[in-house]
Amino acid sequence: MQGIILIRKRRRLFFIFPLLASLVIASPASSERIGIIRDDGGEYLPVDEMITRFAIDHSFDMISQKGKLYRKSHYAVYSVGMSALLVDGELFKSSRPVRRVAGRVLIPLDAGEHIVTRFSPGIVLNKKMGGLDIEQPDGKAARPEKKERSPMPVKDRISFIVIDPGHGGKDPGAVGKGGLEEKDITLAVARHLREKLKKRHPGVRVISTRTDDRFIELSRRTEIANRKLKKNENGIFLSIHVNASLSGKISGYETFFLSQNPTNEEARNTAALENNVIILEKKSKRKKAFDDLDFIEATMITTQIQKESSFLAESIQNGMAARNKKFSSRGVKKADFFVLRGALMPAALIEIGYISNSREARSLTTKSHRRLIAEGIADGVDQFIKKYNSLVNLGGM
Repeated sequence: MQGIILIRKRRRLFFIFPLLASLVIASPASSERIGIIRDDGGEYLPVDEMITRFAIDHSFDMISQKGKLYRKSHYAVYSVGMSALLVDGELFKSSRPVRRVAGRVLIPLDAGEHIVTRFSPGIVLNKKMGGLDIEQPDGKAARPEKKERSPMPVKDRISFIVIDPGHGGKDPGAVGKGGLEEKDITLAVARHLREKLKKRHPGVRVISTRTDDRFIELSRRTEIANRKLKKNENGIFLSIHVNASLSGKISGYETFFLSQNPTNEEARNTAALENNVIILEKKSKRKKAFDDLDFIEATMITTQIQKESSFLAESIQNGMAARNKKFSSRGVKKADFFVLRGALMPAALIEIGYISNSREARSLTTKSHRRLIAEGIADGVDQFIKKYNSLVNLGGM
């Protein structure tokens, strides 16, 4: 009898399962849930659950602590410790950085929601009871309600400036007569510039990548700047250098912004000269920083950042030209400088003069000329910030 009863129970279950399955199939939408992790005062989505729930592919480099999420034609690039992520070529800034806790990568909740909705158009996420309910409509994609936007949004104002004195430590940069080294000149000018910008912009943080004679890898310089990015805040990256030429007759100053298409052969050569520093970097770091094609492709600056960088370079060049009448302005140019590659903000590289020109080299050793250069750069930054913030207030640049 007991055996017969068990068989009957099994038969009942056998008929119940198809019934439940048919109800699920007939349902207009399926619902799942992903847990929200609270850590360090913030809310996060764990990457391991994101890739499982939404069929996302993921790669992560343990050395660089950078990762890439991708699904079909969509991709997102992140770096542990940074609040800025690239999603389908657009910069997304969270109020909190990506974290790695006990081996798990945690994406800030706002960034995670943005990635999921970009990767899976039509999906609806509802935050409830410490988690996200995932509604996956069958057929027609549900569209979230449009929120009214302020006609004059105030966001992403310039809140910090990073000054990068080129070279340093075991890398002297260009060397002139009498042992004059580029790294010493750039550091001295950077110190003057930092003082001036702090006085002119009391509400803006002014940071230097180095304040003494030390060697810093090229990729690390922009990383210092990128780590300052977060929601509703933007910054400026200024890399200061001194030029050199085989001809001792060439003099003057010029400002560059990043482009894979140099203005001319001379601009290409200038970039190659500055990029040579990578031979002094550790091979493992050099490979991870510059040979990872997927990462470089994903972090190439957007059209908007390039437009802003072009205006920044123009403003700085104009500022220096108004101050420095002793030497000629060589204009604004574009070239592929490694130190600018990873910048996720307006960025410019300034060649303040030629160390190979004896007259200009002598001027670069004087405090008065260094202060004059710093004044010109500061004037350009003032002009850029004023216009940038006014255009941001009006809704775009």
